[in-house]
Amino acid sequence: MGAIHSLFTIAFAIIFLPFLSLTEDDDHHHGIGFSLELIHRDSPSSPLYNPAESHWQRVSNALQRSHHRVTNDFGRKGSGLRASSPIAEARLIYVAGEYLVNISIGIPPKTLIGIVDTGSDLTWTQCKPCKDCFKQKIPIFDPNSSSTYEPLSCLSKQCHLLIEGTCSNDKFCYYNYTYGDNSYTSGNLSVDTVTLASRTAGKAAVSIPNTIFGCGHDNGGIFSGTETGIVGLGSGAVSLISQIGNVVGRKSFSYCLVPSYELQFHSNLHSKQSSQSEIPSKMYFGGKVSGRDVVSTPFLSNGSQTYYYLELQGISVGDDYLKLQVSSRQSFKGNMIIDSGTTITTLPTKLYQSFETAIRKAIHLEVTKDPTGILRLCYKTKPEIDAPIVTVHFRGADVKLKSVNTFVRVREDVVCLAFSPTNDVGIYGNVAQMNFLVGFDLQERTLSFKATNCGTG
Repeated sequence: MGAIHSLFTIAFAIIFLPFLSLTEDDDHHHGIGFSLELIHRDSPSSPLYNPAESHWQRVSNALQRSHHRVTNDFGRKGSGLRASSPIAEARLIYVAGEYLVNISIGIPPKTLIGIVDTGSDLTWTQCKPCKDCFKQKIPIFDPNSSSTYEPLSCLSKQCHLLIEGTCSNDKFCYYNYTYGDNSYTSGNLSVDTVTLASRTAGKAAVSIPNTIFGCGHDNGGIFSGTETGIVGLGSGAVSLISQIGNVVGRKSFSYCLVPSYELQFHSNLHSKQSSQSEIPSKMYFGGKVSGRDVVSTPFLSNGSQTYYYLELQGISVGDDYLKLQVSSRQSFKGNMIIDSGTTITTLPTKLYQSFETAIRKAIHLEVTKDPTGILRLCYKTKPEIDAPIVTVHFRGADVKLKSVNTFVRVREDVVCLAFSPTNDVGIYGNVAQMNFLVGFDLQERTLSFKATNCGTG
């Protein structure tokens, strides 16, 4: 769902789903506060799972969602904005994401199922009274039912933390977000207690009092009804990760995405798909990614603290290094956004063309068209493809990808390169991130990668 907020919601929008458990330190993390288990939207365990769809329909849908997010114009044209003075507006692109998270809000706690988005800061949920709300499957949050709920004044310091905040006629702080696909939310900027409940026996829940969130009274657009809003994990002051950092001791999080069975396995391997789909991806709050073979790159800001920009310097196919050509006059070096809500990775057009040429030279199989019409280079093959090692070169970090990161299976006998060209900022998608522990450290402003078998953690 989130794809590129405020200028563009880079959607990681991860979509997470329900399972929270406290966790101890291990070889990969130092000082972790707690962890989440993430369920992919196409897993049979997901409430978004549609059993009427075929395996390949789900693959096509995932690529279509990714293509929609990538090909949007990052909100720069301002299309579809709604005028609702005096409420300020942010130009955001809003697209379906890939994982869901279940947290609670209020005292007593009420469930909030949010699309997690590293491209936006504000966490919001639908609230009573609803002027106009989309239908959701669980009860809409009633602020009057919470003893710790408080709407914020337009004079509050929290209101000034939100660029999109503004004063209403009743002197309360209001927000208004409009997304590029005409989805939208507006309502009161508020504070309440957020609770992250443990599903592990004997483990206490983690509560964060006075957490800033949006109580949305007017919301609509492309929502399935399973989710109730968005959980913002950008790097800004009002993001959930920034607020949780005060409780767990460090403003950081990491996740480990299990390779999606929908994209990596044959349609006739039902038992293998089923077992793979039940292995949860995980997300961790607090601590640092540690251990051997960790590589790190700084994430950059371009007039905003929300987005996780990276500096891509080139890409290698085997020993063939392809350098990204950039203008020496370009002052801002951030040319790629990391986004777990996008399936494929997009590269600057000239670099992509060189990359595709190198892949063609390295792989000698029959070339065919992508039946989904999305990807540029596909091969006809039933066996798993024997792909060369691809290395993505970020500033200070060389990330070595395996075939599971570079190719996706779109039909039983068709495998496609999981990259495409773009004339806009690049997107580092979730296929490239699978089987990596990916760590975001807001204090050191670094992004870390550690090759990991995410299915065994």
